[in-house]
Amino acid sequence: MTSSARAAAATDAPSIGWLLGMSSWMLLTVIPGPILTWLGFAIIGFASRSRRLIILGVVWGAAALLASFELWGQWQPLVRAIVYLAGMVVALAVNPGWLRTMWQRRLERTGQASAASRARESTWHRASGAKASGTGEAAPAKKPARRSRRQRNAAAAAAAAQRASAADEAAKAKAAGAAASAKADALADAVGASSDDLVAAEAATEPIDVNTAPAAELEKLPGMTRSRARRAVKERDAQGGFTSVEDFGETVGLQPHEIVRLRPVAICSPRPRGERRFGRRVDY
Repeated sequence: MTSSARAAAATDAPSIGWLLGMSSWMLLTVIPGPILTWLGFAIIGFASRSRRLIILGVVWGAAALLASFELWGQWQPLVRAIVYLAGMVVALAVNPGWLRTMWQRRLERTGQASAASRARESTWHRASGAKASGTGEAAPAKKPARRSRRQRNAAAAAAAAQRASAADEAAKAKAAGAAASAKADALADAVGASSDDLVAAEAATEPIDVNTAPAAELEKLPGMTRSRARRAVKERDAQGGFTSVEDFGETVGLQPHEIVRLRPVAICSPRPRGERRFGRRVDY
């Protein structure tokens, strides 16, 4: 196949050269006159295996013979001219169908050749692969290796050991939590409070100074209310401060277990000293 034919086959459109070459049969209807017009129809009819064109060639051969005989008298030139012009018109009408038929066959032959070429290339690649593998047959695909029974057992044992370790850690944490809870209960029983009071007391982070804090902060202490906070501020101002957290609790009327809850969250700074006076003291 030439380069022009390959380009035409690649674009699915015939080239100008191919169209002119395949239309060259129409010269038989132009140059010799009406005598060989039938021959052009017969050629394309047999080439395209078209019965219609073959019959058209036979009919036009008979018309050419009748036009060539001296039967028409003075009309002889007119009859020959009519047959001549009619042959060219019919050739122009027939030529597009002839070109389409031949181009379609060309594409079919090109497609078959391409398929055969691809088949040969595939066969060659398979043969090359078989030769490279050292055998006469293509090497089969490798199956994924299965794990042995020993490996499966080892993996199962490792998983079981991991689960057992996690269960032991959970049991230890649970036991430690139970021991801490029991210790808190025992301490609460010793001071006359509940374990919830101790947990609430331990949750505080910054202790409040009962000798300097305002009433709004004293309200945040365990067991304190707004009225108790105001009362504590009045008593603190009246007596110049509290001596201890227990003194603060007893002054505002807290219960013993409430005073226990105050210890982790409250502090009592030293009572401020009164104003120092200078002068002579005279005893009478």
